[in-house]
Amino acid sequence: MTLFLIAKVRGATVLGVEGFLVDIEVDISRGLPGFEIVGLPDAAVRESRQRVRAAMKNSGFAFPLQRITVNLAPADLRKSGPAFDLAIALGILAAAGTLESDLLKEVLVLGELSLDGSVRGVAGVLPMLMAAAEAGLPRALVPIDNQEEAALVDNIQVGIVGHLREAPAVLEGRISLTAPQCRDFDLDVDIGGKDLFEVRGQLAAKRALEIAAAGRHNLLLMGPPGCGKTMLARCLPGILPPLSPIEAMEVAKIYSVAQGGRAPLRLSLNRPFRSPHHSATVAGLIGGGANPEPGEVTLAHNGVLFLDEVGEFRRTVLDVLRQPLEDGQVRLVRHGYSTTYPARCQLILAANPCPCGFFGSSEQDCLCTAGELASYRRRLSGPLLDRIDLQVWMDRLKNHEYHSPGEPSAAVRERVIQAWERLRAVTAGEVVMRVSTGAQDVLARAVDKFKLSVRAVDRVQRVARTIAVLADSTVIEAHHMAEALTYRLSL
Repeated sequence: MTLFLIAKVRGATVLGVEGFLVDIEVDISRGLPGFEIVGLPDAAVRESRQRVRAAMKNSGFAFPLQRITVNLAPADLRKSGPAFDLAIALGILAAAGTLESDLLKEVLVLGELSLDGSVRGVAGVLPMLMAAAEAGLPRALVPIDNQEEAALVDNIQVGIVGHLREAPAVLEGRISLTAPQCRDFDLDVDIGGKDLFEVRGQLAAKRALEIAAAGRHNLLLMGPPGCGKTMLARCLPGILPPLSPIEAMEVAKIYSVAQGGRAPLRLSLNRPFRSPHHSATVAGLIGGGANPEPGEVTLAHNGVLFLDEVGEFRRTVLDVLRQPLEDGQVRLVRHGYSTTYPARCQLILAANPCPCGFFGSSEQDCLCTAGELASYRRRLSGPLLDRIDLQVWMDRLKNHEYHSPGEPSAAVRERVIQAWERLRAVTAGEVVMRVSTGAQDVLARAVDKFKLSVRAVDRVQRVARTIAVLADSTVIEAHHMAEALTYRLSL
């Protein structure tokens, strides 16, 4: 008579971009053949029954013809995705006595099974491995497709498996643990083929772009078609400092989870640059769905979210950005649970001033009616514009400006890196920034004349501080404040 045991395996799931460990308990008992999975599984987890059964049969393992119950604990934590397949299969082998159950202790097991027993990669391996390492688990089995992510996690020994037959052999020591092969974070600065040297004229807009990069300010570029708004915005990645190692890991975690793991894993110190089409939905921009996935504002975390032709976006879509811009995160609430995604990004907008694009242009008359102009302008709501620190008008180039090349991105980037270091010292209290009496007077007169909101005043002061830091000054002078106000009141 075969004695069946309760086997325990460690698995993991992801909520938002954080990994959570899950205890997988497998019980085989007498009774009519059946296979149940309990513990708040989603459809993909419940479908594991068919994948596991076929994979075990096609890998040469006997599938028990008894009643099988798999419990995913804690039972009140939602479990999603196919990452439990391999763990469930190994748990069944242990419960049936085919595999020594002690071999599964203190081992995290991740992987989706194909019907032939091949182990496929899964989404979220990086945050799940980080959770396991933090909990003190010494070993893990992960699919070969996820070895780049596995190599990023310290303090955990990783076994790479490509087939169900390999997993027991690795656990029993018949196959040695394979060190994950992973390239280092890319240290090369990728400016996407756009360099400020290529941008002719537009000195005011270039100055605003440098200030935006130095202080991580949101920026709106407005002007007629062909004046260089999009090209200038695409130069921004080339003047931003590289990601710190901590920031790079945050970005890698997001891309590990994003789009079901189908988004290419970012192993780069270059800051993300996302530019969604103006047909994007609310869910596409901030995330959502029945099983919430991160949206563009999260994929741009620690980088840049660029909305080109922003006047073509629906107002309801744009207005959902207001809360993430303030809080630096997106909190999606679903029935019975909530998910939080990081969303600290720099927003860059490019817009035509009207539907025809020539309102305010010195070169061509505007053909739009008053109603069309008002409708177009209403798409950028007041509260959203209030969160845009720098608002710049760009006109078409004059003839003489076509022959005046700009400063290379590399030179501007060095100034921005220095400004970031000075701002870090200010934030840490190592350096004290003072506001001169003249600067206070300039700001006070602007508040009285233009009725600036409290948020607008705060944004102007931040921009003035960035301008002073770029000038290597510890005092915000009147001309610093005046320049900051011009970017606020230019449209």
